Amino acid sequence: MKHRIAHSPILRFLLILCSVVLTCCAFMWVDLPKQQQTQPGKLEGTASDGVAESYVPNLPEIRQLTMCTRIECEENAGSNGTRIATDRIGYSGEGYLTDIPEQTESAVSVTVDVPASQLYAITVCAGTENQARHQLRVNGRIVAPFAIDGKNDFTCVMFSGIFLEEGEAEIALDTVEGTLDADYIELSNDTSLNAISFDIADVPCDPEASPAAQKLYHFLYENWGKSILTGQYVSGTDNRELQLIHDLTGQLPAIRFSEMGKSNDRQIAAAAFEWAYQQKGLVGLMWQWNAPDSDSVYAKDTAFNLYNALRKTDPEKLAILTPDEAAAAAARGTITEDAVMLLRDIDQISERLTVFSKTDIPVLWRPLHEASGGWYWWGAYGTDAYRKLWSLVYHRMTKYHELHNLIWIWNGQSAGYLVPADTYDIASADIYLSPDANFGSRYEQYQSLGRVTQGKKLLAMSECSAPPKLEQMLIDHSYWTFYGQWYGEYLMTQDGNFADTYYSSSDLCNLYNSKEALSLNDFLAIYQ
Repeated sequence: MKHRIAHSPILRFLLILCSVVLTCCAFMWVDLPKQQQTQPGKLEGTASDGVAESYVPNLPEIRQLTMCTRIECEENAGSNGTRIATDRIGYSGEGYLTDIPEQTESAVSVTVDVPASQLYAITVCAGTENQARHQLRVNGRIVAPFAIDGKNDFTCVMFSGIFLEEGEAEIALDTVEGTLDADYIELSNDTSLNAISFDIADVPCDPEASPAAQKLYHFLYENWGKSILTGQYVSGTDNRELQLIHDLTGQLPAIRFSEMGKSNDRQIAAAAFEWAYQQKGLVGLMWQWNAPDSDSVYAKDTAFNLYNALRKTDPEKLAILTPDEAAAAAARGTITEDAVMLLRDIDQISERLTVFSKTDIPVLWRPLHEASGGWYWWGAYGTDAYRKLWSLVYHRMTKYHELHNLIWIWNGQSAGYLVPADTYDIASADIYLSPDANFGSRYEQYQSLGRVTQGKKLLAMSECSAPPKLEQMLIDHSYWTFYGQWYGEYLMTQDGNFADTYYSSSDLCNLYNSKEALSLNDFLAIYQ
């Protein structure tokens, strides 16, 4: 005979509670349908749903021709109220052009016959009473600024890598700040195209680089000189810049760049991780490092003195101290309290990056950028202090925190700030020009950076006001490893539309859909 169990109120409550718990647990293990609306930080579209046709650049026929022609500026005397003078010594021809109006576009202008479509070098010979700044303009577009120190009677400034097509070309000088006496303008074929012989290491600088870091570096090494990776900085975690690019081109950039060093670093890291995990895209991070005990990266806004912080300190030994050991060393006076604060900040940013290290997601890592400018505190106290800090950051993050998934980008932008070759993988330049300038491929910076690194490192355009021009890159063989276009006015208007100021939407669409510039879709097709 079966016994009935009396269901007391307490027992019934316990049975209901167990049922609810079991049901909740079941929902935790079941894959629920995803919501259809776009979540914050999510992208509508994927790397594989491009809609634009492939773009094949139309390149002019290049004809190499040795030539050199000099145009005497005094031949244009009388225009803009100018006259011929002979007071300065060392001039060419019958004299030089003086009384050139200041702050004038095309204050000096000459027309030349270009005998062949090829790369040219343009030399400007000019003088001034005091230090002056002006700029070269070719066919109505600004090529580059130049400065004259005023110490010599005449100074010659050469601009290399300027592509001109056969026919007539206008070469002009804009006076920007200060006076200008123009002697001559010379046009010659450019022989510097293959001046640098690259011999780049086939392994990353970190001898304990993780498998993913080794794979990414190997990819960059193998594609050097063949293509350029597209990259875009985001202003926040919502990926609005990437979405705009996708809407315009049908493609996503291969690299999502963002800034660390803000109050919402965890959210920034999480958004970058989401990009790598969901879209399989590359992650690029830079560090806007506020000076210790400060809320600014600018030297003018902080009293922190990097030279004093690391004087008489071995950065490699400092890099491996535990926080307690560092505090004890500071108490003994063997290191400074400021050095302890530097370690604290490096430890904090390293902790933010562990999410990538634990899952072996490689990161294009760029700390201590634009050092030679002097406006950031890490570059304002001289090259020795900067190199010590670089060594401290590198060894603290690799040896102490064991972050071996980083591809290290040096962005000192000056030979004087160059760090040891075994502590960085890529040398980069940040390039910003006015909207009316001819951005081109930035051939001169490419060559300059190659000379600084003696052809031993990959080269990249880590920040730019506009992507390099595809056709120009192909013509002068200046294949940067990647570019990273900055956000804001360089890409997008305040109301979220494309800013057709620094780069046209048609050029952007062509770039992202060419085989030479790797979108995310192109990158994954090769990389996976």
